[in-house]
Amino acid sequence: MKNLSIILACLLAAMMSCTKSKEVHPEIGDGNDEIVTVGINDVHVKYARTDHAELNRVVFHYCPADANGNAQQFEAAEMIKRETLFELTLNDLLSDTLYWYYYESFSSGGEASNSSQKTFRTQAFDQPEPPTPPTPPSGAPEGAINGLFTINENGDQVYFSQGNLQYIGSAATPYWKFADNQWDYLGNGQGSTFQNVDRDLFGWGTSGWNNGNRYYQPYDTESSLDSESGYGYGPTDGMNYEYGLTYDYANADWGVYNAISNGGNIPGIWRTLTWEQWYHVFNYRTTSSGICYAKGIVNGVNGVILLPDEWDPSVYALNYPNRPDARYNTNEIALENWATMEANGAVFLAAAGFRDGTSVSFVGSEGSYWSASYLYSNGAYDVNIFDSDLMTGNGNSRFTGRSVRLVAPAE
Repeated sequence: MKNLSIILACLLAAMMSCTKSKEVHPEIGDGNDEIVTVGINDVHVKYARTDHAELNRVVFHYCPADANGNAQQFEAAEMIKRETLFELTLNDLLSDTLYWYYYESFSSGGEASNSSQKTFRTQAFDQPEPPTPPTPPSGAPEGAINGLFTINENGDQVYFSQGNLQYIGSAATPYWKFADNQWDYLGNGQGSTFQNVDRDLFGWGTSGWNNGNRYYQPYDTESSLDSESGYGYGPTDGMNYEYGLTYDYANADWGVYNAISNGGNIPGIWRTLTWEQWYHVFNYRTTSSGICYAKGIVNGVNGVILLPDEWDPSVYALNYPNRPDARYNTNEIALENWATMEANGAVFLAAAGFRDGTSVSFVGSEGSYWSASYLYSNGAYDVNIFDSDLMTGNGNSRFTGRSVRLVAPAE
Protein backbone atom coordinates (compact mmCIF):
# COMPACT_ATOMS: atom_id res chain seq x y z
CA MET A 1 0.00 0.00 0.00
CA LYS A 2 2.87 2.33 0.80
CA ASN A 3 4.47 1.66 -2.61
CA LEU A 4 1.17 2.32 -4.37
CA SER A 5 0.79 5.65 -2.59
CA ILE A 6 4.30 6.63 -3.67
CA ILE A 7 3.53 5.69 -7.30
CA LEU A 8 0.33 7.76 -7.29
CA ALA A 9 2.06 10.71 -5.66
CA CYS A 10 4.81 10.65 -8.30
CA LEU A 11 2.29 10.45 -11.11
CA LEU A 12 0.34 13.37 -9.66
CA ALA A 13 3.47 15.47 -9.30
CA ALA A 14 4.55 14.70 -12.85
CA MET A 15 1.17 15.65 -14.27
CA MET A 16 1.08 18.95 -12.36
CA SER A 17 4.57 19.86 -13.56
CA CYS A 18 3.91 19.12 -17.24
CA THR A 19 4.14 22.28 -19.34
CA LYS A 20 2.96 20.80 -22.65
CA SER A 21 -0.69 20.11 -21.68
CA LYS A 22 -3.11 21.68 -24.16
CA GLU A 23 -5.29 22.96 -21.29
CA VAL A 24 -4.86 23.58 -17.59
CA HIS A 25 -6.14 20.37 -16.05
CA PRO A 26 -7.24 20.79 -12.42
CA GLU A 27 -6.89 17.71 -10.21
CA ILE A 28 -9.93 16.27 -8.45
CA GLY A 29 -10.69 13.04 -6.59
CA ASP A 30 -9.75 11.75 -3.16
CA GLY A 31 -6.02 11.39 -3.98
CA ASN A 32 -5.81 7.82 -2.73
CA ASP A 33 -7.07 5.64 -5.56
CA GLU A 34 -7.60 7.94 -8.55
CA ILE A 35 -6.23 10.89 -10.46
CA VAL A 36 -8.77 12.64 -12.71
CA THR A 37 -7.57 15.46 -14.96
CA VAL A 38 -10.25 17.49 -16.69
CA GLY A 39 -10.01 19.66 -19.80
CA ILE A 40 -12.49 21.53 -21.97
CA ASN A 41 -13.63 18.50 -23.94
CA ASP A 42 -11.67 15.63 -22.40
CA VAL A 43 -10.92 13.78 -19.20
CA HIS A 44 -7.94 11.55 -18.33
CA VAL A 45 -8.36 9.01 -15.53
CA LYS A 46 -5.83 6.90 -13.60
CA TYR A 47 -7.31 4.41 -11.14
CA ALA A 48 -5.98 1.88 -8.64
CA ARG A 49 -7.36 0.06 -5.63
CA THR A 50 -5.76 0.80 -2.26
CA ASP A 51 -6.92 -2.47 -0.70
CA HIS A 52 -4.43 -4.53 -2.73
CA ALA A 53 -7.25 -6.32 -4.56
CA GLU A 54 -6.08 -8.06 -7.75
CA LEU A 55 -8.13 -6.54 -10.56
CA ASN A 56 -8.54 -8.12 -13.97
CA ARG A 57 -10.64 -5.36 -15.59
CA VAL A 58 -11.97 -1.92 -14.78
CA VAL A 59 -14.82 -0.28 -16.69
CA PHE A 60 -15.39 3.48 -16.42
CA HIS A 61 -19.07 4.48 -16.48
CA TYR A 62 -19.97 8.11 -17.19
CA CYS A 63 -22.83 10.37 -18.29
CA PRO A 64 -23.69 14.08 -18.39
CA ALA A 65 -26.03 15.35 -15.69
CA ASP A 66 -29.53 16.46 -16.58
CA ALA A 67 -30.89 19.99 -15.96
CA ASN A 68 -31.42 19.14 -12.28
CA GLY A 69 -27.90 17.80 -11.84
CA ASN A 70 -28.96 14.15 -11.71
CA ALA A 71 -27.29 11.26 -13.53
CA GLN A 72 -28.80 10.12 -16.81
CA GLN A 73 -28.07 6.90 -18.74
CA PHE A 74 -24.46 5.87 -18.22
CA GLU A 75 -22.06 4.98 -21.03
CA ALA A 76 -19.25 2.47 -20.49
CA ALA A 77 -15.58 2.60 -21.54
CA GLU A 78 -12.99 -0.11 -20.91
CA MET A 79 -9.91 1.14 -19.04
CA ILE A 80 -6.41 0.05 -20.11
CA LYS A 81 -4.30 -1.84 -17.58
CA ARG A 82 -0.82 -0.47 -17.06
CA GLU A 83 1.02 -2.50 -14.39
CA THR A 84 -0.70 -1.60 -11.08
CA LEU A 85 -2.90 1.12 -12.58
CA PHE A 86 -5.81 1.36 -14.99
CA GLU A 87 -5.90 4.31 -17.38
CA LEU A 88 -8.41 5.94 -19.76
CA THR A 89 -8.75 9.09 -21.88
CA LEU A 90 -12.15 10.27 -23.13
CA ASN A 91 -12.36 12.95 -25.83
CA ASP A 92 -15.22 14.93 -27.39
CA LEU A 93 -17.01 15.55 -24.10
CA LEU A 94 -19.29 18.56 -23.78
CA SER A 95 -17.57 21.68 -22.47
CA ASP A 96 -18.60 23.29 -19.15
CA THR A 97 -20.75 20.25 -18.29
CA LEU A 98 -21.26 18.26 -15.10
CA TYR A 99 -20.59 14.52 -15.51
CA TRP A 100 -21.36 11.64 -13.16
CA TYR A 101 -19.04 8.64 -13.10
CA TYR A 102 -18.16 5.45 -11.25
CA TYR A 103 -15.81 2.46 -11.61
CA GLU A 104 -16.88 -1.15 -12.14
CA SER A 105 -14.05 -3.43 -11.04
CA PHE A 106 -13.65 -7.13 -11.87
CA SER A 107 -11.41 -9.35 -9.77
CA SER A 108 -9.29 -12.14 -11.22
CA GLY A 109 -12.05 -14.51 -10.11
CA GLY A 110 -14.67 -12.62 -12.10
CA GLU A 111 -16.38 -10.91 -9.16
CA ALA A 112 -17.67 -7.40 -9.94
CA SER A 113 -17.99 -4.42 -7.62
CA ASN A 114 -18.94 -0.79 -8.18
CA SER A 115 -17.40 2.29 -6.61
CA SER A 116 -19.49 5.15 -5.32
CA GLN A 117 -20.70 7.68 -7.89
CA LYS A 118 -18.80 10.96 -8.17
CA THR A 119 -18.84 14.01 -10.44
CA PHE A 120 -16.46 16.19 -12.44
CA ARG A 121 -17.12 19.25 -14.55
CA THR A 122 -15.40 19.92 -17.88
CA GLN A 123 -13.90 23.35 -18.29
CA ALA A 124 -15.58 26.24 -20.06
CA PHE A 125 -14.05 27.67 -23.23
CA ASP A 126 -13.04 30.80 -21.37
CA GLN A 127 -10.77 28.78 -19.03
CA PRO A 128 -8.50 29.45 -20.89
CA GLU A 129 -9.85 31.29 -23.93
CA PRO A 130 -9.38 29.50 -27.24
CA PRO A 131 -6.87 31.03 -29.66
CA THR A 132 -8.21 34.01 -31.60
CA PRO A 133 -8.76 33.04 -35.25
CA PRO A 134 -6.47 34.95 -37.60
CA THR A 135 -7.90 37.83 -39.59
CA PRO A 136 -8.85 36.67 -43.10
CA PRO A 137 -6.29 37.94 -45.61
CA SER A 138 -7.53 40.59 -48.00
CA GLY A 139 -8.58 39.29 -51.39
CA ALA A 140 -10.15 36.05 -50.17
CA PRO A 141 -13.28 35.39 -52.28
CA GLU A 142 -16.74 34.66 -50.96
CA GLY A 143 -17.06 31.02 -50.01
CA ALA A 144 -13.38 30.56 -49.10
CA ILE A 145 -12.02 28.83 -46.00
CA ASN A 146 -9.70 31.12 -44.05
CA GLY A 147 -6.43 29.29 -44.63
CA LEU A 148 -3.62 29.48 -47.18
CA PHE A 149 -2.12 26.36 -48.77
CA THR A 150 1.07 26.33 -50.85
CA ILE A 151 0.61 24.28 -54.03
CA ASN A 152 4.04 24.27 -55.70
CA GLU A 153 7.74 24.99 -55.23
CA ASN A 154 7.21 28.55 -56.49
CA GLY A 155 5.25 29.31 -53.33
CA ASP A 156 1.88 29.94 -55.01
CA GLN A 157 -0.96 29.70 -52.51
CA VAL A 158 -4.69 29.02 -52.70
CA TYR A 159 -7.84 29.10 -50.58
CA PHE A 160 -10.09 26.05 -50.51
CA SER A 161 -13.83 26.44 -51.00
CA GLN A 162 -16.16 26.09 -48.02
CA GLY A 163 -17.46 22.70 -49.21
CA ASN A 164 -17.68 20.27 -52.10
CA LEU A 165 -19.14 21.48 -55.40
CA GLN A 166 -22.83 20.76 -55.94
CA TYR A 167 -25.05 21.00 -59.02
CA ILE A 168 -28.65 21.78 -58.00
CA GLY A 169 -30.50 20.23 -60.90
CA SER A 170 -33.83 20.14 -59.04
CA ALA A 171 -34.18 23.94 -59.17
CA ALA A 172 -36.41 25.54 -61.81
CA THR A 173 -33.20 27.10 -63.11
CA PRO A 174 -30.35 24.72 -62.20
CA TYR A 175 -27.31 26.31 -60.59
CA TRP A 176 -23.96 25.54 -58.97
CA LYS A 177 -23.11 26.04 -55.30
CA PHE A 178 -20.71 24.97 -52.59
CA ALA A 179 -22.02 22.66 -49.89
CA ASP A 180 -23.06 24.54 -46.77
CA ASN A 181 -20.65 22.55 -44.60
CA GLN A 182 -17.37 20.82 -45.32
CA TRP A 183 -18.77 17.46 -44.19
CA ASP A 184 -21.89 17.63 -46.39
CA TYR A 185 -22.43 15.23 -49.29
CA LEU A 186 -25.51 14.20 -51.31
CA GLY A 187 -24.91 10.43 -51.33
CA ASN A 188 -27.11 7.82 -52.95
CA GLY A 189 -29.88 10.08 -54.25
CA GLN A 190 -27.90 11.05 -57.35
CA GLY A 191 -27.84 7.57 -58.86
CA SER A 192 -30.09 8.61 -61.75
CA THR A 193 -29.95 9.55 -65.43
CA PHE A 194 -32.48 12.35 -64.95
CA GLN A 195 -31.26 15.91 -65.46
CA ASN A 196 -33.30 17.42 -62.61
CA VAL A 197 -31.31 15.69 -59.86
CA ASP A 198 -28.97 17.35 -57.37
CA ARG A 199 -25.41 16.05 -57.73
CA ASP A 200 -21.94 16.27 -56.19
CA LEU A 201 -20.28 13.28 -57.92
CA PHE A 202 -19.27 14.26 -61.46
CA GLY A 203 -17.64 12.69 -64.48
CA TRP A 204 -14.33 14.35 -65.34
CA GLY A 205 -14.58 17.71 -67.13
CA THR A 206 -18.40 17.90 -66.95
CA SER A 207 -18.62 21.65 -66.43
CA GLY A 208 -21.36 22.09 -69.04
CA TRP A 209 -18.99 23.61 -71.61
CA ASN A 210 -19.51 22.05 -75.03
CA ASN A 211 -15.97 20.94 -75.77
CA GLY A 212 -16.87 18.90 -78.81
CA ASN A 213 -16.89 15.62 -76.94
CA ARG A 214 -19.89 13.40 -76.23
CA TYR A 215 -20.26 13.92 -72.48
CA TYR A 216 -19.77 17.29 -70.87
CA GLN A 217 -22.89 17.97 -68.78
CA PRO A 218 -22.89 17.53 -64.98
CA TYR A 219 -25.75 15.04 -65.27
CA ASP A 220 -24.01 12.77 -67.81
CA THR A 221 -23.68 9.26 -66.35
CA GLU A 222 -22.73 7.06 -69.32
CA SER A 223 -20.22 4.53 -68.02
CA SER A 224 -19.47 2.00 -70.76
CA LEU A 225 -15.83 1.34 -71.57
CA ASP A 226 -16.45 3.01 -74.92
CA SER A 227 -17.32 6.22 -73.07
CA GLU A 228 -14.03 6.60 -71.18
CA SER A 229 -12.51 8.98 -73.73
CA GLY A 230 -15.86 10.71 -74.27
CA TYR A 231 -15.44 12.87 -71.14
CA GLY A 232 -13.29 15.99 -70.91
CA TYR A 233 -12.00 17.99 -73.87
CA GLY A 234 -12.79 17.29 -77.52
CA PRO A 235 -12.22 14.10 -79.52
CA THR A 236 -8.70 12.71 -79.43
CA ASP A 237 -8.37 12.89 -83.21
CA GLY A 238 -6.79 16.26 -83.81
CA MET A 239 -7.08 17.69 -80.26
CA ASN A 240 -4.26 17.73 -77.72
CA TYR A 241 -5.43 16.03 -74.53
CA GLU A 242 -2.14 16.68 -72.71
CA TYR A 243 -3.29 20.00 -71.24
CA GLY A 244 -5.94 18.52 -68.91
CA LEU A 245 -8.62 20.97 -67.79
CA THR A 246 -6.29 23.91 -68.45
CA TYR A 247 -5.13 26.25 -71.21
CA ASP A 248 -7.37 25.83 -74.30
CA TYR A 249 -9.58 23.42 -72.37
CA ALA A 250 -9.86 25.41 -69.11
CA ASN A 251 -13.62 25.87 -69.58
CA ALA A 252 -14.02 22.16 -68.94
CA ASP A 253 -13.02 22.99 -65.35
CA TRP A 254 -16.18 23.41 -63.27
CA GLY A 255 -14.96 26.53 -61.45
CA VAL A 256 -13.55 28.30 -64.50
CA TYR A 257 -16.70 27.98 -66.62
CA ASN A 258 -19.44 28.37 -64.02
CA ALA A 259 -20.67 31.00 -61.59
CA ILE A 260 -20.84 29.49 -58.08
CA SER A 261 -23.85 31.04 -56.34
CA ASN A 262 -22.23 31.24 -52.89
CA GLY A 263 -18.68 31.60 -54.24
CA GLY A 264 -18.71 35.09 -55.80
CA ASN A 265 -21.37 34.19 -58.40
CA ILE A 266 -19.23 34.93 -61.46
CA PRO A 267 -17.20 32.49 -63.59
CA GLY A 268 -13.43 32.25 -63.38
CA ILE A 269 -12.91 32.70 -59.62
CA TRP A 270 -12.37 29.02 -58.84
CA ARG A 271 -10.53 26.09 -60.39
CA THR A 272 -9.47 22.48 -59.81
CA LEU A 273 -5.98 21.58 -58.57
CA THR A 274 -3.73 19.58 -60.90
CA TRP A 275 -2.49 16.27 -59.58
CA GLU A 276 0.98 17.73 -58.98
CA GLN A 277 -0.60 20.46 -56.87
CA TRP A 278 -2.70 17.99 -54.89
CA TYR A 279 0.46 15.96 -54.29
CA HIS A 280 2.31 19.06 -53.07
CA VAL A 281 -0.50 19.98 -50.67
CA PHE A 282 -0.43 16.53 -49.08
CA ASN A 283 3.27 15.67 -49.19
CA TYR A 284 5.66 18.49 -49.99
CA ARG A 285 4.47 21.60 -48.17
CA THR A 286 6.54 23.14 -45.40
CA THR A 287 4.12 24.02 -42.62
CA SER A 288 4.69 25.80 -39.32
CA SER A 289 3.21 22.84 -37.42
CA GLY A 290 4.97 20.16 -39.46
CA ILE A 291 1.53 18.72 -40.28
CA CYS A 292 0.02 18.61 -43.76
CA TYR A 293 -2.93 16.30 -43.11
CA ALA A 294 -4.48 13.71 -40.81
CA LYS A 295 -7.33 11.23 -41.05
CA GLY A 296 -10.36 12.07 -38.95
CA ILE A 297 -14.07 12.01 -38.20
CA VAL A 298 -15.72 15.45 -38.20
CA ASN A 299 -19.28 15.74 -36.93
CA GLY A 300 -19.64 11.97 -37.44
CA VAL A 301 -18.33 11.99 -41.04
CA ASN A 302 -15.16 10.15 -42.13
CA GLY A 303 -12.51 11.94 -44.18
CA VAL A 304 -9.18 13.75 -44.26
CA ILE A 305 -8.24 17.00 -42.54
CA LEU A 306 -5.85 19.39 -44.29
CA LEU A 307 -4.09 21.98 -42.14
CA PRO A 308 -3.01 25.32 -43.66
CA ASP A 309 0.60 26.42 -44.00
CA GLU A 310 0.35 28.41 -40.78
CA TRP A 311 -1.28 26.46 -37.97
CA ASP A 312 -1.15 26.98 -34.20
CA PRO A 313 -1.04 23.49 -32.60
CA SER A 314 -2.74 24.87 -29.49
CA VAL A 315 -5.95 25.19 -31.53
CA TYR A 316 -6.18 21.39 -31.77
CA ALA A 317 -3.57 18.64 -31.56
CA LEU A 318 -4.11 15.94 -34.22
CA ASN A 319 -3.08 12.31 -33.74
CA TYR A 320 -1.07 10.33 -36.33
CA PRO A 321 -0.50 13.21 -38.78
CA ASN A 322 0.90 12.70 -42.29
CA ARG A 323 0.13 8.97 -42.08
CA PRO A 324 -1.73 7.51 -45.10
CA ASP A 325 -2.23 4.24 -43.19
CA ALA A 326 -3.93 5.92 -40.21
CA ARG A 327 -7.58 5.11 -39.51
CA TYR A 328 -10.41 7.63 -39.51
CA ASN A 329 -11.06 7.14 -35.80
CA THR A 330 -7.59 8.32 -34.79
CA ASN A 331 -9.13 11.82 -34.62
CA GLU A 332 -12.79 12.15 -33.61
CA ILE A 333 -13.63 15.85 -33.63
CA ALA A 334 -16.79 17.27 -32.10
CA LEU A 335 -18.67 20.02 -33.90
CA GLU A 336 -17.70 22.75 -31.45
CA ASN A 337 -14.00 21.86 -31.81
CA TRP A 338 -14.30 21.79 -35.59
CA ALA A 339 -15.82 25.28 -35.61
CA THR A 340 -12.61 26.61 -34.05
CA MET A 341 -10.39 24.57 -36.37
CA GLU A 342 -12.26 25.74 -39.46
CA ALA A 343 -12.07 29.37 -38.34
CA ASN A 344 -8.30 28.88 -38.22
CA GLY A 345 -8.13 27.51 -41.76
CA ALA A 346 -8.60 23.73 -41.47
CA VAL A 347 -10.07 21.97 -44.52
CA PHE A 348 -12.03 18.70 -44.46
CA LEU A 349 -12.40 16.33 -47.42
CA ALA A 350 -15.34 14.05 -46.70
CA ALA A 351 -15.47 10.40 -47.74
CA ALA A 352 -18.44 11.04 -50.03
CA GLY A 353 -18.23 7.82 -52.06
CA PHE A 354 -18.14 7.60 -55.86
CA ARG A 355 -20.47 6.84 -58.75
CA ASP A 356 -20.20 4.33 -61.60
CA GLY A 357 -23.06 5.04 -64.00
CA THR A 358 -26.15 5.21 -61.80
CA SER A 359 -24.62 3.13 -59.01
CA VAL A 360 -23.34 5.14 -56.03
CA SER A 361 -21.03 3.20 -53.70
CA PHE A 362 -18.95 3.50 -50.51
CA VAL A 363 -20.74 6.65 -49.31
CA GLY A 364 -19.28 7.59 -45.94
CA SER A 365 -16.44 5.07 -46.07
CA GLU A 366 -14.35 6.08 -49.10
CA GLY A 367 -13.85 9.29 -51.06
CA SER A 368 -12.31 10.47 -54.31
CA TYR A 369 -11.54 13.99 -55.56
CA TRP A 370 -10.79 14.87 -59.18
CA SER A 371 -7.70 16.75 -60.31
CA ALA A 372 -7.43 18.80 -63.50
CA SER A 373 -4.77 16.45 -64.89
CA TYR A 374 -5.29 13.89 -67.66
CA LEU A 375 -4.03 10.31 -67.53
CA TYR A 376 -3.69 9.08 -71.09
CA SER A 377 -6.68 9.67 -73.36
CA ASN A 378 -9.27 7.94 -71.20
CA GLY A 379 -8.31 8.57 -67.58
CA ALA A 380 -7.61 11.37 -65.12
CA TYR A 381 -5.77 11.72 -61.84
CA ASP A 382 -7.58 11.95 -58.53
CA VAL A 383 -7.06 11.75 -54.76
CA ASN A 384 -8.44 8.59 -53.14
CA ILE A 385 -9.33 8.39 -49.45
CA PHE A 386 -9.73 5.11 -47.57
CA ASP A 387 -9.92 4.17 -43.90
CA SER A 388 -6.41 2.70 -43.92
CA ASP A 389 -4.89 4.26 -47.04
CA LEU A 390 -4.57 7.51 -48.96
CA MET A 391 -3.47 7.80 -52.59
CA THR A 392 -2.62 11.28 -53.90
CA GLY A 393 -1.42 10.34 -57.38
CA ASN A 394 -3.97 7.77 -58.44
CA GLY A 395 -5.82 7.59 -61.75
CA ASN A 396 -9.34 6.49 -62.69
CA SER A 397 -11.70 6.30 -65.66
CA ARG A 398 -13.18 9.65 -66.58
CA PHE A 399 -16.76 8.40 -66.66
CA THR A 400 -16.78 7.66 -62.91
CA GLY A 401 -18.47 10.24 -60.72
CA ARG A 402 -16.19 11.78 -58.11
CA SER A 403 -16.16 14.75 -55.74
CA VAL A 404 -14.88 18.16 -56.81
CA ARG A 405 -13.26 20.56 -54.33
CA LEU A 406 -12.36 23.88 -55.91
CA VAL A 407 -9.67 26.39 -54.93
CA ALA A 408 -9.12 30.09 -55.56
CA PRO A 409 -5.66 31.62 -56.06
CA ALA A 410 -4.52 33.96 -53.28
CA GLU A 411 -4.06 37.57 -54.31
